Amino acid sequence: MKILIIEDEYSLADAIAETLQKEKFGVNIITNGEDGENEALTNVYDLIILDVMLPNKDGFEILKNLRKEKIDTPIIMLTAKLEMTDKLNGLEHGADDYITKPFHMRELIARVKVILKRKTNIENTNVLEYSDLKLNLGTGKMSSNNTEIAINGKELDLLEILLLNRNQITSREILANKIWGYNSETEYNNVEVYVSFLRKKLKLLKSKVKIKAVRGIGYKLEEEND
Repeated sequence: MKILIIEDEYSLADAIAETLQKEKFGVNIITNGEDGENEALTNVYDLIILDVMLPNKDGFEILKNLRKEKIDTPIIMLTAKLEMTDKLNGLEHGADDYITKPFHMRELIARVKVILKRKTNIENTNVLEYSDLKLNLGTGKMSSNNTEIAINGKELDLLEILLLNRNQITSREILANKIWGYNSETEYNNVEVYVSFLRKKLKLLKSKVKIKAVRGIGYKLEEEND
C-alpha cells in the first residue's frame, strides 16, 4: 500500500516515512500545499497524511478540494493546533482522523492500520487471500498448497494491488503509477515484465489463481476451474 505525506517539517516527514517503511508501506513526501494537492489528485495513494499548516495552501483547503473532486482516499489530518473547532472543521470536511502534534509514532501507525483495515474490509491487512493463494505482507511470502515463495520489491507491490482489487480489472496505468510513482517515466511493458515474473511463481506454487490480461485495459485475478 502507498501513503502520501504532505508535511513541511522535513525532520518529522522523514521520521514518519521511515516508520511507515518499516511497516512495509510505500511512501512519498511532498513539503508544500500546492504540490501536495496536485500529487493527491492523481488518486494513486491508499492513504494521505496531511498537515494543516503548509506553505502555499493549507491542509483544510486541500482537504476540501480533494473531496470536491471526489477523491475519497482516507486522510489523517496532522496539526499542532489544539482548538476543538479545528478538529471539527477537518472532520466535517471529510477527514477520516485527526492527530495533534506532538504524537507517538506508534499511535500514528495504529491509526493508519485501523483506517486501511476499515477501507479494505480485510480483517488482517498483513495477509491477503484469494482462492488458494495467500500473500503475507509482513514476511513478503506468497503461498499455496503448503508451499511458500519469497517475493519483494515490485513483484510484492504488484501482487498486493491485484489482490486488493481482486474483484475488478486494474488498469496498467494505475499499476504503473502505484508501483513506480506518478512522476516516473516507466513504460507499460515494465508492468508486463513483472506480471510475467508473478505468473511463473504462481505456476511453481501450482496455484489455481491466474493473472488474466484484459486486452487494452489491464489485469485481474481469476480462479482456474478444475
